[in-house]
Amino acid sequence: MRIRFRFQKIGVLRFISHHDLMRLFERAIRRADIPICMSQGFNPRPKMSFPMALALGVEGVDEVIELELSRWIAPSKLQENLRAQLPPDLVIISAEPITPKGPSTVEELVYRIEGDLSEGITREKIDEFLTGEKFQVLREKKGGRKFFNLRSSIVSIALENSALLLRLRPTKEGMARPDEVLDALGQKMGTDSTLRITRSAVHLSSPHEDN
Repeated sequence: MRIRFRFQKIGVLRFISHHDLMRLFERAIRRADIPICMSQGFNPRPKMSFPMALALGVEGVDEVIELELSRWIAPSKLQENLRAQLPPDLVIISAEPITPKGPSTVEELVYRIEGDLSEGITREKIDEFLTGEKFQVLREKKGGRKFFNLRSSIVSIALENSALLLRLRPTKEGMARPDEVLDALGQKMGTDSTLRITRSAVHLSSPHEDN
């Protein structure tokens, strides 16, 4: 049985790393007595997957974790048991069985950015940016630096009241990051930034996903 949980990672927990999030889930799964399958080899690990890690400091209100279980348990019972073992800022919001075809892949991510946006980020500035086919950014990689076409990963950018909405998609070269998009529009994300970034949706491309 494969089960997909959607959850929220909010409040102070937005400051824990993805590695710490994995460990937190592992402990909660053990305490909830969920019969998760383990990998083979000298260092067996629980068979769980996150389609796309959430960056440090970013809230997620519709995140995904998928587990492979050794036997059937009602999704509602799994949700209840796991939720009881997690801290208040890590909330399970749904559980559904999925086709056992391996981890799902991301089709699109949606972000909402709120706070003290630069006055230079206007609809005209956004339209000008989106009309271009390329916007190269230099990324630090293991073994050197590499250029990435930021524009190819951006589905849309919109201003909604005082918030910036981003829809991003993966490409063969990688995925755009919200801070890179802000930088391209003329706003730097410093350590003293008051901007709040929330990932509001994770859309999956697996055949059993409706999004």
